[in-house]
Amino acid sequence: MKLIAYKTYDYKCQRLVPAPRTRDWMDKTPGAFAYHCLPLVMANSLGWYVINDVPCEMEWDGTEPANGVKIWATEELTDVEKFMLPTSHFGSGVVTFHAEFMFATDRRISLIAKGPANYPKHGIQALEGVIETDWLPYPFTINWKMTAKGTRVRFERGEPIAQIIPWPLDFIEDFEPEIRQLQDNPELYMKYEDYRKKRGVFNEKFKYDGKKRQKYYVRGEDSLGNRYADQHKTDWKVKAFPSLVPTYKDPETPPPPGA
Repeated sequence: MKLIAYKTYDYKCQRLVPAPRTRDWMDKTPGAFAYHCLPLVMANSLGWYVINDVPCEMEWDGTEPANGVKIWATEELTDVEKFMLPTSHFGSGVVTFHAEFMFATDRRISLIAKGPANYPKHGIQALEGVIETDWLPYPFTINWKMTAKGTRVRFERGEPIAQIIPWPLDFIEDFEPEIRQLQDNPELYMKYEDYRKKRGVFNEKFKYDGKKRQKYYVRGEDSLGNRYADQHKTDWKVKAFPSLVPTYKDPETPPPPGA
């Protein structure tokens, strides 16, 4: 399947890179213990980052009008970079980044555009959207909601502003949700009980030795030693976007973002 990122204009203000496994706050946990949580790491690295190269700050006065958010550059910008400064377009403390890329996916494949996974940012929260990029003939916007009145928020050059993940349009509708009693599945109940007892013993030992890890999930096995290698992943093989070789000359004046 294809994921094509068309450049509407060569602003050189955003980049697309595979989302990394690491996070600064996880690096700073004692012994980097946060990386022992494989589901966390897998969510970190699912898809691609949209990297912002226009450093800026913003502050919200808590009001609803669009002029309630002030946004300014933190470095001297080129004329082209000024086009890509985020704006207060919608009001209500929402900050809008215009995407430099227009994405195209195969039929009935959409894109989830969300904030970088497990990437807390004080004073602002990324908004998420599901976009039908199999037919959409224009770029979408990337939006963040400011959450604290009078708090300055900074986006550094090279900081991610979004994480994009392909998503089959009809996938969620194929599921038939049910609720059942665990005891109705004797084999699964037996595995659960074995894990529950062993986990209780482990948690007691963990109080005295915080370096111990069971690692059942990391190894892709249950507490009885059953392996699930063909159902288990510890990394995504996300391909990088190749560098674009320009085949045309950009106009001297860039179009406004989203035009």
